[in-house]
Amino acid sequence: MPQSFARLFLSLCLVMSTLTISQQASGQTITLGGDDRQIFQILRGAGYRSPVVKSRGLTIVRLEACKGADKYQVKVSILGKITSSNKIGKCPKPQQARFSRADAKQFLEQDGYNRVDAQRNGNTIVATACRNNRRYQFEFNRRGEVADRQRTGSCQPDGLTSRQITNILEQNGYRRVEVIDDQPPRYVAEACRDNNRMTIELNRRGGIRSERRIGRCREQINPANLAQLLQDNGYSRIEIIDRRRPPYIAHGCKGGDKMEITIGRFGRLRGETRIDTCASPIDPANLGRLMRKEGYDQVKVLRGSRTPYLVEACKGRKLVELLVDRYGRVSKEENVGSCAPPVTKQMLEDRFAKDGYLNIDVRQSNNGWTANVCRDDVKTTIRINSIGKIVNQRDSGSCVSNTVLDLLKTLENRGAESTTIFVEGCYRNTKYRWAYDRLGNRTGRRAIGGC
Repeated sequence: MPQSFARLFLSLCLVMSTLTISQQASGQTITLGGDDRQIFQILRGAGYRSPVVKSRGLTIVRLEACKGADKYQVKVSILGKITSSNKIGKCPKPQQARFSRADAKQFLEQDGYNRVDAQRNGNTIVATACRNNRRYQFEFNRRGEVADRQRTGSCQPDGLTSRQITNILEQNGYRRVEVIDDQPPRYVAEACRDNNRMTIELNRRGGIRSERRIGRCREQINPANLAQLLQDNGYSRIEIIDRRRPPYIAHGCKGGDKMEITIGRFGRLRGETRIDTCASPIDPANLGRLMRKEGYDQVKVLRGSRTPYLVEACKGRKLVELLVDRYGRVSKEENVGSCAPPVTKQMLEDRFAKDGYLNIDVRQSNNGWTANVCRDDVKTTIRINSIGKIVNQRDSGSCVSNTVLDLLKTLENRGAESTTIFVEGCYRNTKYRWAYDRLGNRTGRRAIGGC
């Protein structure tokens, strides 16, 4: 039995020696230990994201990672190569709009950076980080993509980490330590002692330079109470953007301004940045106009007495039902049927001509068409919706008709001679042509066919 074990151990040593020689020859070896930055870099270079280590072998690390919308099981060898990749499902759609300071810090630390400090600036995250004693500044857009990267100087190699600062203060009797600034040559933290919340400044060696009381020490806030905290601070229309971990991020309105608020773990408002204006509540009577402005037509308000307002409208050929909040924003759109196709100006002109109208003038209006037409000597204004339905009709004046003499004089002024008026019409199933002189007296009649 000892001899068998010795032979097995010798075989393993030979395998490891072979691997070592192969690794040295290829120059692509990686470390399969607790530090997985090299593995993550390999996966990101191949287009994968969000890698998670599932198991480790002697020469293989097995991970799960996303590529596009799909999740894969990936194997990476000690030679730094992806040896297999099998699709195992779908990846949840990334919450791009919620890319946070913590996400930026995790991204940079996985890429080999340290001393990462990330701050929100409107819709972007600005971070500083160190690698190889060089300091860099990054700007991430709201989707978590690096929009800008530039070197800003060098990093002091002997600085303290946030964990070291926390340990120093805890050894000095502080609790609930929150590091505010971990960049040398000085460090700033907030912590509790004897129910007092203190700001402490340390030198680069960890010695306490100053202490200042800033208030009472409060319990760590429950994320479920963030909205109430902001209401107590004068905010309304509150939307919690990130409640997963501190610092928490929220949007709210104050004094007509829409603000982005950063909240510390103990409920202190650490940052307030104006990002937009806050809309005023709408008048329900304006729902039709607002929805048409948003691209809907044939708008019908089903419920305008309370919010959310309920509206039915057409969007192209689709009939949709809309839920609209008190600020005029569509919160839900549901397809409930189909809409008739819209009419054109030519279609309406042809319809009025067929109905015996004259002097037809059709013009497009905000929510359909308006037509001014004549029948006999009566002028009528007709409003038609976008699908050709008459919604309003009223008499709007008189239509002036020229006399026979007016017509003949117009023709004669243009050079006509020996003018006569002819009228064609049907009488008892026979078509006749009547002739009239310039005073409207009939001068002749002749049958010209059947009707």
